Amino acid sequence: MIRGMPGGYLNIMPLMELKALGALRLGSSEHKIFHERNRIFQEKIPSSAIENCQAVIGFDTSSWIIAERARRAGKPFVLEQTAVHSVVNQAMLSRIARQFPEWGTTFERKPSAMLDCEQRELDLASKIVVASTFCKQSLVSQGVPPDNISFVPLGVDLQRFRPCSGKPDRQGIRFLFVGTVSAQKGAPLLLSAWQKLSLKGSELWLAGSASARVLALIPALPGLKLLGKVPYEGISDLLNQCDVLVLPSYSDGFARSLIEALACGLPIITTEATAGPDLIKDGVEGFLVRSGDAGALCEAMLRCVKDPVAVKQMSRAARRRAEQFSWDRFGEGWVKILNHAI
Repeated sequence: MIRGMPGGYLNIMPLMELKALGALRLGSSEHKIFHERNRIFQEKIPSSAIENCQAVIGFDTSSWIIAERARRAGKPFVLEQTAVHSVVNQAMLSRIARQFPEWGTTFERKPSAMLDCEQRELDLASKIVVASTFCKQSLVSQGVPPDNISFVPLGVDLQRFRPCSGKPDRQGIRFLFVGTVSAQKGAPLLLSAWQKLSLKGSELWLAGSASARVLALIPALPGLKLLGKVPYEGISDLLNQCDVLVLPSYSDGFARSLIEALACGLPIITTEATAGPDLIKDGVEGFLVRSGDAGALCEAMLRCVKDPVAVKQMSRAARRRAEQFSWDRFGEGWVKILNHAI
């Protein structure tokens, strides 16, 4: 259940979800599993739910059928687009495969039929809502009218995610990566940079799930610590054990860990292919680097190690910046969009 939401407003289909997770554990195609789950979910939504509402809100990759049903019912369909455009994403995967060939076997490409479904969602949307400028740019580059896109950045729980008091001093910098340890999130680039830097006294913690193929590609490096998947309830404590968040993604719609790190007072090192440019100014609350640029990533991490005083200054600036991204602000943005759509 969602905290604070009355049970009568939430309908769930747990058996369908368990079936999908079971198939995933058996090693079936992740894209096909979740595509099929999303198809079944959309078909199970009763027609009365659509006919009795004022607007339909859907999420990307799971709304191509419900968008069509909303159109037939004469209801506005608002699409929350969390990922970059699929064409841009496919180009990104090709780029990674060229730069890190051994990582090319760690991800699968979506079949054209699935990409067509995602394009159908965009074509049918009365309004598309994105959380980052980068996501919007990816849509516009593929022909989506910019006037049909609204920008509403995600919020953060400023009470749960906050700097801890009495953080102990230690030698070196403890860098943290939070997210699925994958090529798309920049894992091979980060590991390459860490190996080149060979920083004595500093650490790099990787927190997130990783496939067997990915784990086989992670070398044993000094200062590197693999934490595996950390429960969401423990993320704030984990952030407060570290100094700088590093997320060198090649393509990311937003990445919640960025804003949560800022709220905990961690400067962030990320790329222009994320929500980073919307969240920070380069050199103030962290550093922005070009995606895929190992040299720039090394330089940013080295600057943190060489100037811990600057890191503390950026830490205070990070918290101040996060305070501008409350969930109330997020909700107000959505209320404006829905009022206009209706």
